[in-house]
Amino acid sequence: MNPSRHLRDVAVFAPCYIALDWASYIDPVGLFNITPWNPQPAIALVWTLLSGLSALPAIMLTILASEFVVRGASGGPWVTLGMALVLGSGYAAIAMAFRRASPMVALRSSAALTGFVGTVIPGSAVVAAAFVGLLTLSGGIGDTPFLQAWLRFWTGDAVGLLVTAPLLFAAIDPLSRSELLALARRREFALQLLTLCITLWLVFTGITGDPAAHFYVLFLPLIWIALRAGFNGAIVTTAIVQLAVVLAVHSGTGSGFPLLEVQALVATLTLTGLFLGMAVDERARAEVELRQSMRLAAAGEMAGAITHEINQPLTALANYGTSAQMLIARGADAPAQALPEVLQRMLNEAERAAQIVKRLRDLFRSGSTRLEQVPVATLLAAARRIARQIDEQQEITFEFLEGENLPPFYVDRLQVEVILRNLIANATDAVAVNPPGQRRITIRAEAHDSGRLRIVVIDNGPGVGKEQAVELFRPFRSGKPTGMGLGLAVSRAIAEAHGGSLESVSGSHGEFHIILPCATTN
Repeated sequence: MNPSRHLRDVAVFAPCYIALDWASYIDPVGLFNITPWNPQPAIALVWTLLSGLSALPAIMLTILASEFVVRGASGGPWVTLGMALVLGSGYAAIAMAFRRASPMVALRSSAALTGFVGTVIPGSAVVAAAFVGLLTLSGGIGDTPFLQAWLRFWTGDAVGLLVTAPLLFAAIDPLSRSELLALARRREFALQLLTLCITLWLVFTGITGDPAAHFYVLFLPLIWIALRAGFNGAIVTTAIVQLAVVLAVHSGTGSGFPLLEVQALVATLTLTGLFLGMAVDERARAEVELRQSMRLAAAGEMAGAITHEINQPLTALANYGTSAQMLIARGADAPAQALPEVLQRMLNEAERAAQIVKRLRDLFRSGSTRLEQVPVATLLAAARRIARQIDEQQEITFEFLEGENLPPFYVDRLQVEVILRNLIANATDAVAVNPPGQRRITIRAEAHDSGRLRIVVIDNGPGVGKEQAVELFRPFRSGKPTGMGLGLAVSRAIAEAHGGSLESVSGSHGEFHIILPCATTN
């Protein structure tokens, strides 16, 4: 342990702890002034998580000093010392238990949040029982029943930890801290906080009667903020609500209302906001990860089509190169224009390969596509080529049908070939259950409506049910042992990006419909 750093931490921790203890010294009960809100355990918890048990002596001495400064050590030095030992060791035990549940000193997942709540609530209950038990033995709670004093102290510590600790976790986590700063600059968040402040005024001042009776109104801005701003918005909201309760008591506005009941409602509000905000954040992170996975899957799915497109110009280049060598070897006997013509064709094929690579780079860098008119016959020819590549042994009977007088598609040909490759590969797997000679796949192009065409892929495999037809397109749902479960999800995304769709038809055989725009719409 670095002594200078430890002294610096003590110099920050001690005044902050005492200041929070003083600020929360509201509505005290009994000789030892048990209060319904104790935020100071939160900084003791966080410091212990950061520094380990080496911080425990300084924490105990700070608690002891705070008892003298804030409450005057009304029970005498020995009882006050016992209180410091109970509270300090109790906070340290809660911190160590949380560290076991969540190795990271941060709340970045619902699992970490659950571990925090599951540690803090029962842990503070045990500490409260030990503390109030000590006061009972020393006569420090007077005529107050043990259960009432314990419930009051437990509520104060639990609410203080639930409200204050998440803010401290966010303050020490660089990522959360930057997200909080970004959130503070959002105009929508300013409007949300204004709405929250107006709602707080209505609850504590604007509406006559018991604030606890209409405290539920605060859930409306909390839900709005948590849904839009996530976990960081929720921790800021709950801190403001708790601060409003304290200010209402200090100003006399809230005098006479059941503070313990209000604090229990604050705890409920806090738990709701924290878990709702965390769920929103995790969903947002999952969407980002899913989009990244989809992009990687799209790259893999397009590899086949890209490989073929690159192989064609590379093969042509090799052939033209051989022809050029033969012409050079013939020397004067070669036709005068033959070599320049071969070289020009080589340049054309090199340019074609470069364009294919450029389109691939643009697709995965910015998501852009290259729409072009593609005749139906060209797309069906691509489907034939893909079928030959997948069914190398030619064990499947393929049928390709083209409707009459169909306009050309207006699509990105390479991307549509990805869809065809997926559907043909899936159909090939589906008909594999049939004996050789009885495996059939039909690919049919036909009109869908005035502006779109439909490609139908039908196989004589077992087909899918209605529920399975819906599940097919959900990411990471694969029926193949080595599949990622992203092929059909990527294919549907490509079709929808073209303004079309991809659907599965349930029945006794496999059937998929690809709806894509045709050139007459432009």
